Amino acid sequence: MPINAGYFLKEAGTSFKRNWVMSIGGIVTIFLSLLLIGVSLLIGTAANSLITGTENKVTIDIFIKDDANQADVEGLQRNLETNSMVKRVDYISKSQALETFKQQMQKSPDVINNLEGNPLPASLKIELNNTHDVDKVVATIKASPEFKKICDRPDNPESSLRYGQDIVQRLFNFTRVIRVVGIVFIVMLAVVSLIFINNTIRMAIYARRNELSIMRLVGASNWFIRMPFIFEGMIQAIIGALLAIGIIMAIQFLALPRIQSTLRFMSFGISNSFIWLISLILIAGGVIIGGLGSWLAMRRYLKI
Repeated sequence: MPINAGYFLKEAGTSFKRNWVMSIGGIVTIFLSLLLIGVSLLIGTAANSLITGTENKVTIDIFIKDDANQADVEGLQRNLETNSMVKRVDYISKSQALETFKQQMQKSPDVINNLEGNPLPASLKIELNNTHDVDKVVATIKASPEFKKICDRPDNPESSLRYGQDIVQRLFNFTRVIRVVGIVFIVMLAVVSLIFINNTIRMAIYARRNELSIMRLVGASNWFIRMPFIFEGMIQAIIGALLAIGIIMAIQFLALPRIQSTLRFMSFGISNSFIWLISLILIAGGVIIGGLGSWLAMRRYLKI
């Protein structure tokens, strides 16, 4: 006679009531672990948004000498614009460079007043499709004969390039470290949740050991005995996931707007759709962790 899911749910609920202290402990543990996973995803996304925004601001500036041949300047610009790694190339004239400098130094009028003429060079500002290609594009520029003709420091052409070499490399290294650490941290939390579910189900099995022995004697199948424990672990995980989702939504709708209003120069880039995605991840992750933890506990402690 087939047994439907309602029976297993009922048995899981009965076990939950009998061992409610352990069950609540399991829920709290899963809740804390999934909450940390959710918060880690939030922080990781916010950090990735900030880092990506910073990476996108990485540009290459080529400073041009005052008496440079305009045909050479335009030739270099055209060559760079045909490069698949280059997004756009803008020519910044001496007057435009001076105007930008004045806007940046509005709070220091003495610096502007002490300027004699226009000491700033014209330049080419290069934006890339992928900022990780900066070294390749710089190498292409250095190898260009037009660059050596127009650079404002012909004795040391490399000094006519500005792209924050050290800063760019440190930024890329930091990005890689942040992403790897985030993945490792999330995996560790998932393992911790798995261990606690395993222990909770193991204790439930031990508490019902006599009942399970009788079930085996009357011919109950292995899966008939196992399914209520799997359902119990999944129920605990789902409850813990829902509690964690509630806290994360509170952070999104109550805490983050206040932080964003205080730090207006920073954009966290966390949308409501991403919060719903995290919610689905936590529920799915909770179900998997709960079911897997229960299954592992039965394989080790339920000799059937």
